[in-house]
Amino acid sequence: VAKKFGGTMLIANAGINKKVKGDAAKKAVAQYIERLKPVIARAEELDLLIGVENHSGSFVNQPENQTLFLDMVKSERVGIALAPYHIDQDSKMLAAHIEKLGDRLFHFYAWQHGMGCMKKLPKEQELLQMPGRGDLDFTPIAAALKKIKYSHWVQPFMHPVPRGIPILPTASEVSAEINRAQKYLEKCLKRS
Repeated sequence: VAKKFGGTMLIANAGINKKVKGDAAKKAVAQYIERLKPVIARAEELDLLIGVENHSGSFVNQPENQTLFLDMVKSERVGIALAPYHIDQDSKMLAAHIEKLGDRLFHFYAWQHGMGCMKKLPKEQELLQMPGRGDLDFTPIAAALKKIKYSHWVQPFMHPVPRGIPILPTASEVSAEINRAQKYLEKCLKRS
């Protein structure tokens, strides 16, 4: 379906609980990769990428586990869809991690934690998830993306509460907010 509609990438959840550790984690990753083999083979056949997102409940939530996962999966068609929201809000650490991921970083959510997305907040507080509104400095992150010659999608992102509603009431307000975030990210790139 993705190929039919001109897509180049699938985003997936790792489906491995973040609580597994040590040898149990390696076993869980190996089992996940084994289940993923037919999907990887088809992605290779169709020239598609698979970006595994670091959801908060997933084993690949933290940078060290993303590295372990990528070391174990041999296909260059599998990489990380990185959502900084789910990781410590340390722009220098995130930049170093992006450099480590290199060409295995397939998708970047320009999304910060702000005040979270799990409970209803006033709109101004919800919007702190967007780039340029919360405390996370995206300049080191932009520099790292530039350094690795990142050429995939960068997606300004947030989750409103409840899920499924627009981030702002009208299409023009949503567009203005996304354009504001894009301009902020462009400034970060110029500063980097």
